[in-house]
Amino acid sequence: MCGIAGIVNFDNTEIDQTLIENLKRSLKHRGPDYSSHKYLNKNICFVHTRLSIIDLSERSNQPLSDLDEKYTIVFNGEIYNYKELREELIQYGFNFETNGDTEVLLKGYIKHGSNFLYKLRGQFAFAIYDIENKELFLARDRVGIKPFYYSITKNNIIFSSELKAIENLGMVNFKPNKDAYVSYLRHLCVPQNQTGNENIYKLQPGEFMKIDTKGKFELVNYWDPFDIKINEDITINESKIQLNKLLKESVEYRKVSDVEVGIFISGGLDSSLLGKLMKNSDNVKLTGFNIDYDEHFEGYKGEVLEAKFASKYIGINLVEEKITYNDFKKIFDNYSFYEDDLIGDEVGIPLFFLGKASRQNNIKVVQVGEGADELFYGYDHWHRLLKLNKYLQPIFKSSKEFSKFTNHRLNLISNILFNRTIFSGGAIGFNLSEINYLLKDGLNDEYKLINYVDEKWIEYFSQPNSSLYKWMTLIDLKIRIPELLLMRMDKLVMQSGVEARVPFLDHKLVEFILSLPQNHLINSSEQKFLLKQVASNYLPKEISHRKKQGFRAPIGEWIKKDAKSFNNYIFEFNDDTKLFNDKSLKKILEGFDYQKKWYLLNLSRWHLNRI
Repeated sequence: MCGIAGIVNFDNTEIDQTLIENLKRSLKHRGPDYSSHKYLNKNICFVHTRLSIIDLSERSNQPLSDLDEKYTIVFNGEIYNYKELREELIQYGFNFETNGDTEVLLKGYIKHGSNFLYKLRGQFAFAIYDIENKELFLARDRVGIKPFYYSITKNNIIFSSELKAIENLGMVNFKPNKDAYVSYLRHLCVPQNQTGNENIYKLQPGEFMKIDTKGKFELVNYWDPFDIKINEDITINESKIQLNKLLKESVEYRKVSDVEVGIFISGGLDSSLLGKLMKNSDNVKLTGFNIDYDEHFEGYKGEVLEAKFASKYIGINLVEEKITYNDFKKIFDNYSFYEDDLIGDEVGIPLFFLGKASRQNNIKVVQVGEGADELFYGYDHWHRLLKLNKYLQPIFKSSKEFSKFTNHRLNLISNILFNRTIFSGGAIGFNLSEINYLLKDGLNDEYKLINYVDEKWIEYFSQPNSSLYKWMTLIDLKIRIPELLLMRMDKLVMQSGVEARVPFLDHKLVEFILSLPQNHLINSSEQKFLLKQVASNYLPKEISHRKKQGFRAPIGEWIKKDAKSFNNYIFEFNDDTKLFNDKSLKKILEGFDYQKKWYLLNLSRWHLNRI
């Protein structure tokens, strides 16, 4: 795990050294072990900050070039099957100077070009410059575990692991992307290639870019979960056997490291199963981290006892941390800076402190359970929706108009009856009617990004064999998982220089789950039916069948402690952007839905910190 960046000036002008030093400073938290840069020409420079995990020697420092200096790479992430790929490349006659995965990635690209992406098993964002053909190649992993941002003009392209590294250069102006702001209100993140800054974009999951030194570029989507076909012939028993195999394989791959690997553990099914698979013998040392709050709140009783029980059963050395309101206040002013792009979920706050605790205990790699709920149907509201959709069917022709009901239940029923989008993703911010009332000018043609999910809904359900159960996971793999869950994990944990690995989102495991029929994954009597069947081989029922609580933060209790001050940020934001209707905004801020207040507060601070 590292920080990467680069500048290519298409007009052949020399790159100022102060810009390069600025990039290194901005990305130091991602790679505190070593930082370097390399000018490939006076107008091309790559930057790298290193978190040493595989091959800790200086040989694997980056930027890394081949012996002929024709190709140079900067790489963030891990290629878990690099040893197998290395052996393949040796058979083709390649020699290796290092024992790391970066050189394998570079030489694999030299041999296979973009086709090498299909061989990779891991999490990655990287850039390679081909000096002979004067071409820059940029790529992001299939599921979007690692971030990749870029800004492109007629004069240059700047890329980086983080949005703020580009913004801090002073070369790219901050231009509020109101289209992204409005879409954030719905999804709590920004879909597709957009960011909160209209002048900065991101590579989408499973996408690569080729760009020449004249600025001509091509974007290619090399992996799309919507392309996975369902295998109706597989038996449930075969599904259990294959899932067990893929899970063990995925966890083992993510133990590949030259430093100790820890785990974030809640005591629930997902993290406990990972812990048990990681701790496959009594001789394996494993440190786990759990976080709690000094005051509990409605709907969340904490998970310390459950984490202790699971840790004792598995044999994990548990480190417990507690967050106070004062802890929150200390990071609040910088929180939007830490989260980098717009991420509405407050769970980034405890993740920040989990990352900090890991680093303080000399752990800089952890495995986490992200993605399991989305793949294995672990949410109550998913199951309720599937049951409702079974008995309530559309009775009107599809309508492009959104429901006028602000009440979520009435809004949902209206959407079902009119054959509109009834599931826009697992992250629920404001529904379209609420957004329409909140916006000063209402929802109009100016806001196009917010309709991406509805266009995708129409496209998907116009095809044969489409189904709501599969749509739920597919659309979360397009929006919520890469741009909310994985970005909050990457950005907030990496603030402490800690890498998070996500075994449930190994692309081979994801492809397998997406290929399974509905009755293999969904059971009317229990959530995560298939995963629990496999987990029963490793965990007692007290863990595997524990009622899901969900990872949360007491954001409402914290806002109540200083409501006026927090509200002032939102008013200040609206004074600057003129985005919201004053009456509708005031109604929300005087109400009792503190989640919505947090979403607005988070957006406001993000914007205000950039003007």
